[in-house]
Amino acid sequence: MIKLINNEFNKIKKSKLLFSQLLFIITLFIMKKLSDDNLLNLSYNLIPFIGIIVSIFYGGIISSEIENGTFRQYLTKPIKRWKIYLSKLISIFIYITITIILIIIFTFLLSKTFELKHIIKYFVYSIPIYFIGVFTLYLSTKFKSVSLSVGISIFTLSFSLIISQIFFGININIFEYTFLPYLDFSLFNDKITLDNMNRELGINLNIYKGIVIDLFTMIIFYILGNRKFIKKDIKS
Repeated sequence: MIKLINNEFNKIKKSKLLFSQLLFIITLFIMKKLSDDNLLNLSYNLIPFIGIIVSIFYGGIISSEIENGTFRQYLTKPIKRWKIYLSKLISIFIYITITIILIIIFTFLLSKTFELKHIIKYFVYSIPIYFIGVFTLYLSTKFKSVSLSVGISIFTLSFSLIISQIFFGININIFEYTFLPYLDFSLFNDKITLDNMNRELGINLNIYKGIVIDLFTMIIFYILGNRKFIKKDIKS
């Protein structure tokens, strides 16, 4: 399994992953320099961008193999397909986790403070990004086109709340129980705005519901993607 995971990192190229993480660190320095606000609070704004990077880097983790024909190599290897699929997901989770840890460390260094609650909150607020990792892997399994997988993933992450608010506005409140309103937990940082929106739209968005829904949907997409990968026609 370790060799499989390392192989996935080699496919993406470790230099690209390190460069993306360096960009987040540089952004923290810029935020510290240009803003008088609390850097601990500002750093939460970086979380959705981790999801965008994940979508770009990993949107073709399977579909690109189908496009260039390397997917056929799986027939020649005595490795269970579920292990290959799981190794891809683990590699995504490792990248997300390392990036989060680096952001937290440099946030503490720049703000010259250490708060355990910030670490806990940062990982809680990052749950949607782990969901995006699972969702991106599923899309890459579902579609042959890399650009389509990447596009859907980025679009979903960027506009999910807007789409949800549109449906809430026309009284289709069932979307409250989907993952769409819960892909950016920074929404819960502003309790006044959140309370006003819940009251005006007749809904009850809250972080506890968001955590449960994201984790549950994450499992569903993993199962669907894994089954699709196992049964995938090598000619498709």
